[in-house]
Amino acid sequence: MGIFTNILLSEIKPRPKRAGIAVAINILVTLLLYLVLMVGFGQLLPRIHLINLKDWMFPGIIGYIGAIIAFNLTLQDSFHTSSNVGLIDQIHSSPLLTYQIFMVKSLVNLLKSFGHLILSSITLLIISGIHIGFINLMLFWMYYIIGFIFINQFGSIAGIIATNLKIRSEFTLIFISILFLVCGVIVPSSQYPGILGQVVHYFPITILIEGGRDILVYNILSDINLIYVAVFSLLSYFIAYFTFKRWISR
Repeated sequence: MGIFTNILLSEIKPRPKRAGIAVAINILVTLLLYLVLMVGFGQLLPRIHLINLKDWMFPGIIGYIGAIIAFNLTLQDSFHTSSNVGLIDQIHSSPLLTYQIFMVKSLVNLLKSFGHLILSSITLLIISGIHIGFINLMLFWMYYIIGFIFINQFGSIAGIIATNLKIRSEFTLIFISILFLVCGVIVPSSQYPGILGQVVHYFPITILIEGGRDILVYNILSDINLIYVAVFSLLSYFIAYFTFKRWISR
């Protein structure tokens, strides 16, 4: 347990240069999305569900940025590890068991994702002037940290698949960014027609983003959404673990 804790602490120890770059990129992306979605679209779109556009878009922007970062962190980690024989050798020679190595990676990426979520939220609160209750904001963050578990694991699996198929991680990230954007970030999933609307509505990232909007806009934490996200996160963790275990044993 001591070795596990020491390795975990060493992994989450901030590296000033990399942390500074990550913070700068986070703030810049948050500002740009705010300008495009709140200011730009605000001149074109009518009020959605008779709700102020800023209140509507705030959870969508934060959720979108957080989800993309959470996915990309594990995508790049998995892609980099799988394409580097030296890193795979380090995993095999590690004093930790396979499940402990995977747990360390998962916890580190989850904490990083959560840090970016908080940073984006604070940045957008400052520049938008929106007032949100402290309790609702805490519930929003807690709800998302549960959801980030499945997004992290999704990114881990995607990195392994992209390596096996010899697909560049950048192309994977672009595709996922577009996919996430249609999942309730701007337009409610209920507005999509036919089968497409049903698929989008029950897609996990849609449940996460629209559930987060329910918390901040409607002051409602849906038990069904929470259970859905928690169960999906648990299942995705074990699926990603067994995928990782099989991959490093090859």
